[in-house]
Amino acid sequence: MLVVASDLYLEQATLAIVLPATTTDRGWPNHVLLAGPRLGLAQPTFAMTEQPRTVTRERLVTQIGIVDATTMREVDRWLRDFLALP
Repeated sequence: MLVVASDLYLEQATLAIVLPATTTDRGWPNHVLLAGPRLGLAQPTFAMTEQPRTVTRERLVTQIGIVDATTMREVDRWLRDFLALP
């Protein structure tokens, strides 16, 4: 899962907004390859931007890394597209 909620939201809520991830490369442009220098994934992993979910923070057990700014901009672009935001 990739957490996409803002820090302010996470400070105030008991929930987190996340994107599920997959290791299956379907070739879909909205499946964003997760990348970052401190990201500890064993194989290429893609955020499924078409499936945002709200989950309890209890489900977030271990942080395995942080994606880079380029990856987050691409995720943000797709979320804005799906949600029809400017």
